[in-house]
Amino acid sequence: MASSVGKRAVVCAALGALAAFGALCACKTSAASPAQERLRLAPVTWADVPGWTDDTLADVIPPLLASCGRLAKKGDREAISVAPFGGTAGDWRPLCKAAAKVKTGDHAAARVVLERELVPYVASNKEGMTAKLTGYYVAAMRGSRTRHAQYQVPIYGRPPDLVSVDLTHFVEDARGRRLWGRLDPKTGAVVPYATRAEIRNGALDGKGLEILWVDSKVDALFADIQGSARVELDDGSEVWLEFDGKNGQPYQGVGKLLRQMGELQPGEGTMQGIRAWFEAHPDRVDEIMDLNTSKVFFALRTKAGARGSQGVMLTPRRSMAIDRAFIAHTTPVWVEADVPLAGKRDTEKRRWLLIAQDTGGGILGPIRGDVFWGDDEAAADIAGRMGGPGRFWLLLPRSIAVSHTD
Repeated sequence: MASSVGKRAVVCAALGALAAFGALCACKTSAASPAQERLRLAPVTWADVPGWTDDTLADVIPPLLASCGRLAKKGDREAISVAPFGGTAGDWRPLCKAAAKVKTGDHAAARVVLERELVPYVASNKEGMTAKLTGYYVAAMRGSRTRHAQYQVPIYGRPPDLVSVDLTHFVEDARGRRLWGRLDPKTGAVVPYATRAEIRNGALDGKGLEILWVDSKVDALFADIQGSARVELDDGSEVWLEFDGKNGQPYQGVGKLLRQMGELQPGEGTMQGIRAWFEAHPDRVDEIMDLNTSKVFFALRTKAGARGSQGVMLTPRRSMAIDRAFIAHTTPVWVEADVPLAGKRDTEKRRWLLIAQDTGGGILGPIRGDVFWGDDEAAADIAGRMGGPGRFWLLLPRSIAVSHTD
């Protein structure tokens, strides 16, 4: 059997034109990729989980049951994910069955169920227990179904020639990494899709992919970053956008780019800080945005809210995006982090339970999380300023063996 490195070489040769792939599949084997990192878990008691008795745990039952609904479609012996400690659907059935019996608002009953069915593990990586926590929200935009007046910024639907490649089928340690590109009809090869700059300059013109027109390039950028949006249309109606693919080009955080260029100081790379910079430098908006070559495509829908990559509607303040190479969807994750207070400069230490139900292009690593805050102004304020260290505890069914974590 060929080694993992050998398989990488084959896939790199076949898909080498995809720029993002080179960074991931370790054609340079000396550099560790996120997929080669390790999630380390150590069992603890419930008394060791800080703040465990203070959370309103019944609030997490609805999102948990939403994830259970996805697992119900799997066979008992079917792995729920590529994550190392995801287990099978059968491992999660007792929790799902017991959680379904918890009455709304019965926090004591929810705690009993969780403690009976799950085991807490403190999570770490090779550098220790310090996790990175950020926040996201449903972006707000103003738009129109037709291009006119101030509505000049196109929102694109998914191109028909956009394809994705699940590397799990090619590389043993790819762990669910996915690449996006374009299928060349002449050669049958997967090639890089157009960059953000190329799309802005007309790469998709004439293809009829514009599903909406909005009035702000900055708002459209943040919709890309958040992966969902609520759009107030000029006819008084409202529609919602959800992620429906991306161009597969490397993602570069605009805040980080501006800091590297000396345009923003440390701590200023928040959503609010980035918006302020763009407002002060309107002539450089395209220049800076184009440095982030990644571009997202959307689907229109009328149902409110945001749908996570697990296929369930996200619950504000209780749903979380993770790297599915390390943490399986459905996993309850206890989080400790400093959270901004809406409308204030202060933060507060918060400890609470979330359900892993989403992923994100910039959410990479064993102890990396992105908390979903919702779709209102407070959500945007909190998520836009959240970013810093924290800690994770994974809660796993007792039947999942966690014997070797490093």
